Amino acid sequence: MTLRRASLADAATLADLNTHLQSWHAAQYPDVFLAKPERQGLVDWFADRLSDPACTAFLSGDPPVGYVLCSLQIRAGNVFSPPVRRLMIDHICVAPEARRQGHGHRLMDAARDLARALGVDEILLDTWVDNTDAHAFFRAAGFVPRRMLFRATP
Repeated sequence: MTLRRASLADAATLADLNTHLQSWHAAQYPDVFLAKPERQGLVDWFADRLSDPACTAFLSGDPPVGYVLCSLQIRAGNVFSPPVRRLMIDHICVAPEARRQGHGHRLMDAARDLARALGVDEILLDTWVDNTDAHAFFRAAGFVPRRMLFRATP
C-alpha cells in the first residue's frame, strides 16, 4: 500500500477524491454544502492549500484512493490560554470502494508522524454530528470528543 506526501501537482487528484467527502456532507447538510462544487474551483482551492507551508497532505494508494489534509496552527498565549501548537486534520477521506483496507489508518498514522515531527501539543479534527461512521473511526484512532458546537437560526 503506497503512502506519499502530496505535491502541488496532486491538486486535481485531491479535488477528485474530495467528491466522496463533499457528496456525503451535501447529502446530510444541503444548507451548508454544495452538492457539486465546480471542479476547477476545487483544484484551485487544493493548489492554494498545498502552496501554504503550514499545510501538508498525504495520499494513500496507487492510484490514490484516500487523502488526509492537515494544517499547522500556532496560537500565541493570551490572558485566557497558554500558547499552543496544534495539527488540525482538515479533511480525511477514503473512497467508498477502498474503505476497510487500512488506508484511513495509514493516513492517520502519517498525520501523527507529521505532528511529532512538527513538535505539536495536540492533534484536532472536527466532525459533523451525523457522521457516526467517522466518529467510530476517530475513536478507534485514539481521538476523544473535546467540545461541542451548537447552532440556532435567528
